[in-house]
Amino acid sequence: QQEKTWVACVGDFAILKEFFAHKRRRIWHAVQLLDAFLRGFGQIVFANNPLSGLLIIVTLAAVAPGTLALSAATAGLGLLLSVLIREPDNIVENGVSVFNPLLVGAISYALIPQIYGSFDSFSFLLVLLATILSVYLSRSLRSDKFSCIAWPFNLVEFALIFALSTQNGVDVVAKSVEPMFEMDNATSETTTTDAAGFYEQNATSVYIDWGMVVRGSVVSASQLFGVDNVIVGAIMYLAMLIYSPVTTAFSYFGALCGTFAGLELGADKHRTYSGMWGYNSLLTGAALGGNLLVLNGQTAAATIMAIIYTPLLQYAIESIFVKMQLPVLSLPFVIATSLFLKLSEGREDPTFPWPVSVTFPEKQRYYYVTRRAFQKVLLSQFHMLSRRPLSFVTP
Repeated sequence: QQEKTWVACVGDFAILKEFFAHKRRRIWHAVQLLDAFLRGFGQIVFANNPLSGLLIIVTLAAVAPGTLALSAATAGLGLLLSVLIREPDNIVENGVSVFNPLLVGAISYALIPQIYGSFDSFSFLLVLLATILSVYLSRSLRSDKFSCIAWPFNLVEFALIFALSTQNGVDVVAKSVEPMFEMDNATSETTTTDAAGFYEQNATSVYIDWGMVVRGSVVSASQLFGVDNVIVGAIMYLAMLIYSPVTTAFSYFGALCGTFAGLELGADKHRTYSGMWGYNSLLTGAALGGNLLVLNGQTAAATIMAIIYTPLLQYAIESIFVKMQLPVLSLPFVIATSLFLKLSEGREDPTFPWPVSVTFPEKQRYYYVTRRAFQKVLLSQFHMLSRRPLSFVTP
């Protein structure tokens, strides 16, 4: 059967990987690291494509340069450290080793001024330490049967929050239960307030503004960088679309479900319309919808159930964390995704298969269907041979 051809620059930009594979000079190794750095920014939404990462970087440079500066610094440090500790080539080349360090920088840029105050040498030192720890934890938690995804980020970021909040007392920690980004009105641009948490419920208003629900589902993507901005959110969806329409569809469905669920569960509308209830479900949809599991009928149904489960988890976690004055970060996403990944027994699982190789959902699906068809042909030929009577030639 003839190999299906794919558009060169979409998906995981495989032609670029093949180009680097044939280069041996050191200058090309440096360029390959730049490619991994760009892919790392795309990996925030599971978009393993340097063009996706470049789009996100350019947009952040225009809208949130401070967020970009610190996240790029921690991402670069994480990438270099992963090379020094000899992470597997596929982890480095696909930007996976950039994922958690980048999140440390982006979210710390939003949280630290609220729980600690202005950045100083001590806070920068802790961010540096958290970045280094996230790289080591990524390696230690990763295994053939467990994808650690954003667990390292959550573990080190909570440690960072506790370490910094104790320096300025409980009164400063209490600010962390205010929303990180709040809208002044329906058309507001990026406005920062306090770290992710709770508003008091407005019990007098029952009207749902569906236009604002759509807005919340769009900015759910931008909240992955701690930014409430429609332009950033829209560009991030475009970055996902370059990588995979399937990933984009599951991601947006997750963001929309999470936003709507937040309203139905009684969350404050300001937080919901700011994307604070959509980003975890978005990540769940992006992770399970063809990336960490090969797409088929069973995995699609499981992904939808995981998306629905994620805001329920967020509601339960926030109910506990509000008493400790802590943000939820991406705990609902990592818990839900880790649990649903246990449905699979590996690459040969007939119902919930893992991808055989690192690529994009559509290609993984194509390989899966082709492999199943080939196995059926072999099985039918085996049955035909087994039914054929044996003949013996005698002299």
